Amino acid sequence: MFDMHRFWNRDFERQKIRSVSGKGVFGCVTGRRRLGKTALLVKSCEELDGLYHQAVEGTAQQQIEHVVEEWKDRLPIFKKVTPRDWSGFFSLLSREELPKMIVFDEFPYWVQGDATLPSVLQKWIDHELPQKKTFLCVSGASQSMLYSQLLNEAAPLYGRALLHLHLEPLSYDWFCRALNYPKKNPLSFVRFSLVGGVPHYWKLMPKGSVIAQAESLYFEPSAFLSEEPKIILQEEGVTGSLPKAILDLIGRGVSKPSEIASRLGAPQGNLSRPLALLQEVGVVQRELPFGESLRTTKKVIYSILDASISFYYHIHLPFRGRWPTMTAKQKEETIHLHASKQWENYCRQATPGSARYWEGDTEIDLVAPILKGKKTLVAECKWKKISPDEEKSLLEDLRNRFSRTRLAQKIRDPEFKIFSQKDLVSLD
Repeated sequence: MFDMHRFWNRDFERQKIRSVSGKGVFGCVTGRRRLGKTALLVKSCEELDGLYHQAVEGTAQQQIEHVVEEWKDRLPIFKKVTPRDWSGFFSLLSREELPKMIVFDEFPYWVQGDATLPSVLQKWIDHELPQKKTFLCVSGASQSMLYSQLLNEAAPLYGRALLHLHLEPLSYDWFCRALNYPKKNPLSFVRFSLVGGVPHYWKLMPKGSVIAQAESLYFEPSAFLSEEPKIILQEEGVTGSLPKAILDLIGRGVSKPSEIASRLGAPQGNLSRPLALLQEVGVVQRELPFGESLRTTKKVIYSILDASISFYYHIHLPFRGRWPTMTAKQKEETIHLHASKQWENYCRQATPGSARYWEGDTEIDLVAPILKGKKTLVAECKWKKISPDEEKSLLEDLRNRFSRTRLAQKIRDPEFKIFSQKDLVSLD
């Protein structure tokens, strides 16, 4: 079962934080909801004897009172004075000897409470922080709001973060380690496809069959992950029916902008802004054919990379009404469809520089440079066990399909491969 108290991976991020601790540096930690940003920051503060505070929604005065109450035992000046505003708060902070690390988690809540805070903090970072032996780090669940404060050229804090750590989902290997599943067993990957690399979701997985786990996570009344996509969109400020309708279609496999527009009965030009917003908050990704760029092609498709969000739109929404009446075999086959889709994503993620390629009615699951770019891998991803004869037949079909593409004219001596369940361990 999941070890609730063990801290999994993030060694690279912890080392980066240690490298700037005790220095007058400002930084930030970003990443989608539930990936462990708070766990990383709390752990780092424990290791460095730092100060951590998680903001709450409220007025600026309430928020200042909360942090002062929490920190007054470490920073004695706050026992004597409670500042009235953020300018006073940072002025008092300058008078104290600060620890090696200070964390303001859920920083966007503070900005909501007082829109002048970024300007106040910018002044403090520019003039006071360099004199202090501390690493000041901010984070938050709302990535769109955090990015607007830190990565928008018009924002006061733009360019101030000398360390930016963006957390990615953990790997299949870590999932197997955390829940003690055999990595070589294809059933372990099917379980992984239900939750992906989000550690918080791993804690929610009950023991039992894959069907029982899927039902507990998505289909039972008040199932945790049946509401999670809505919460993510809400936190990121994604409102209105159009972005949600687009996301629903992408989740069901409608990937081309022209197809999405047709299904919605809307001009394709109207999709640009909502698609850009869904990309910005990390819910969908834009894909181009291998070897192409936005300057050389207009061919674009959109997909959902996150396994749990994909399951919600690909399986939960379409099947939730009939799920109770489906047989165990039908449920297994349905979950298998999702695992197959995730297997393609997994293969591409595990192969540097890879992308799919499509042209007309021909699609190649994976194309990637290998051997320092001197050769090219062309692969098909099949989520099943295959016999030698079946593999030979699949390879022949792959060669024939690839030979009919324009890409074949640019690539000499490609290497063809079928990724199947036997590659579970070697790919990671």
